[in-house]
Amino acid sequence: MSTDFSHALAHAIASHAELPEFEGELSLDEAYRVQGSVVKPRAIGGIKAGVTATALQRFLKIDHALIGRLYADSRFASGCSIPYVDGRTLECEVAIIVDDKGCPKAIAPAIEIVLLRFARPTDASAVNLVACNLGADAYIVGEVLPWDPTFMDARLELRRDGEVINQAAVTDALDGPQQAALWVSEEADRRGFELSDGMLILGGACGTVSPATVGRYTADYGRLGTIEFEIDEGT
Repeated sequence: MSTDFSHALAHAIASHAELPEFEGELSLDEAYRVQGSVVKPRAIGGIKAGVTATALQRFLKIDHALIGRLYADSRFASGCSIPYVDGRTLECEVAIIVDDKGCPKAIAPAIEIVLLRFARPTDASAVNLVACNLGADAYIVGEVLPWDPTFMDARLELRRDGEVINQAAVTDALDGPQQAALWVSEEADRRGFELSDGMLILGGACGTVSPATVGRYTADYGRLGTIEFEIDEGT
């Protein structure tokens, strides 16, 4: 794909606009090269796993998860207020802080906010998802704790205005944070992503994906911690 298309894709992502129409069929390697061009104008704050659910992989006709980059300027902390944007979704995830070899050093609860606005339903393919950086939009990271393998037993519950909208185990995505960190690190190396000491990895969605509608949210991960945030009407 052309440089002009990559620039148009990057602009659409940054402005929450509809994505330009995709033309032609990319290979997976080509899609990751496009992704690299798309994210180049912005600082990178981490790496995310996406399409970790086997049902979604089957739908997209792939047999593995995908990876994307997290934008450093889109990281928020617990207690934040985020404006409503039509089409956004929420994913309950676990953030793993790794060293430059991909070994876990620390862990935190996390929420990823995803936005995908394909111009046509037929554009929603695995390779096009990779090219547009898997819909990475924003993410909220809770208190970071020292790595402890016993956190693999944690469960989470997400509430909107007091109503439970998601319950899951942290092992739902890629068999848990430890395996997620290993897989993402290896895939990042394979795809030419930079992996540095202190890099943050999001290990994939646990449980159901929820629409990011207006409301007050609490994500309770038990002893792993809690994230509170609000989605407001915006301006």
